[in-house]
Amino acid sequence: MLRYIIELIPTSGDSVTLSSSEWSIIVMLNKYPDFNKLIAELKKNYNMTIDDIKASLVNLQKRKILKLFQTEVSEESSETGHESTEKLSVTPETPALFWEKLENELSRAIGPIAAIVIDDAVSEFHITREKFPGKFLYSLVEKVAAEIHAHAEKTQFQKAMLEVIKQSL
Repeated sequence: MLRYIIELIPTSGDSVTLSSSEWSIIVMLNKYPDFNKLIAELKKNYNMTIDDIKASLVNLQKRKILKLFQTEVSEESSETGHESTEKLSVTPETPALFWEKLENELSRAIGPIAAIVIDDAVSEFHITREKFPGKFLYSLVEKVAAEIHAHAEKTQFQKAMLEVIKQSL
């Protein structure tokens, strides 16, 4: 049985511009690491067609933002659910510099309540800042960005945080 795995590739240097569908894929990828669940959620929540998803994945892969590959999973491990979840769940902890930049960028957009918004969002993941896994950074950024009501400020925040995440991972 084949299993698809998508892995984000940290890059440095050049800035990256993402379309809304590409950003959606990255956010949902962190929330749903299972490929089939990811596709189902993108279709359901973002009204994306399979062709839209495929085109965005191919574009992200060409731009070396993510890597899509297949792995062989035995029927036994698939039934027990133990296939490669360990590999996917092992991620580096988030550096302290990320938290500082997240709070600064969010403060520019929403003011002094930024720290409270971040703490609330982190608590929804049932983990502390100190142990926060890097694989959920995009989801965290999306969650706190929801508190920014001005579209231009939200876009600027997301763009700035994408650069910070690329440097952090």
